[in-house]
Amino acid sequence: MNLARHRSILFAYLGLILLLVVTGLVAPGFLSPTHFRSLAVLAAFIGIVALGQTFVVIGGGIDLSVPWVLNAAAVLMTLFAHGQDAPLVWIVPLLLAAGTLVGVVNGLGVGLFGVPPIIMTLAVNVILQGGILVYTGGAPPATAPAAIQFLAVGRIAGFPVIVLLWIVLAIVATLLLSKTAFGRYLYAVGSSATVAEFSGVPTLRTSVAAYALSGFTAALAGMLLTGYSGQAYLGMGDPYLFTSIAAVAIGGASILGGSGHYVGTIAGALVLTVLTGLLPALNLSNGALLVVYGAVILVTVALASEALTDLLPRRRARRIS
Repeated sequence: MNLARHRSILFAYLGLILLLVVTGLVAPGFLSPTHFRSLAVLAAFIGIVALGQTFVVIGGGIDLSVPWVLNAAAVLMTLFAHGQDAPLVWIVPLLLAAGTLVGVVNGLGVGLFGVPPIIMTLAVNVILQGGILVYTGGAPPATAPAAIQFLAVGRIAGFPVIVLLWIVLAIVATLLLSKTAFGRYLYAVGSSATVAEFSGVPTLRTSVAAYALSGFTAALAGMLLTGYSGQAYLGMGDPYLFTSIAAVAIGGASILGGSGHYVGTIAGALVLTVLTGLLPALNLSNGALLVVYGAVILVTVALASEALTDLLPRRRARRIS
């Protein structure tokens, strides 16, 4: 990546380092190796959900269906598996495919029918919520299969399995954004879908693929989160709506699209996790964290809007000259 082009990502990591230093001073035992491993595990859940959200945001959209794609995958897995590992052979691929299909529906609604991303994805989220409530009667089963629990809380040579999985996903995401035509198309669509289309970029296919990836990662995170908590429960995906968006924003991506990278989102996920763990040490409630999320998103959108306002006259000047 071009460092000058991704200064905001560098700032995200500098902010993470500063936060860790402050945390170490406020709560000396907070960053012990054992506790830091726990933080990495919690950050992995945010990071996996935010992976797909990163692609959607770079492409100029937003995915508000994440909470109940996650929740639906978690609940349905426990319903189908009945606490057994054997059915996971078909359950996991089925639910990942279902999450991907939800993303495809989102992408088609936005890209083909022109429905605003907020409206389309929020409507899908509400539909999924209602469907799961009707299907379960409001009382999902509470047992996660042992294999899923191992993926979420198990260790290999002392290293958390889910963090290893997150690292693999991060490598794949980085390669997709940096080394493939799809990544270039995504940035072009996020910068200007109209210009991208006139340039020969397959805008519809690119947008649908981004939303499909978001559905895939939300479903994956839902199953893994069930393994971490040992159960599925209604509403478990709700906190990941703002955390996924805030992680992308903190990581340096423009909410308006066209810039950002998953490398920055990783820093955003870690920052949010450290902040969440730091609140009790500062005697602050979770409400304070919500204030931070909202402030981050507002500031990011404001900065992105200002940057876009400054950039447009320069582009026009270049065309005239």
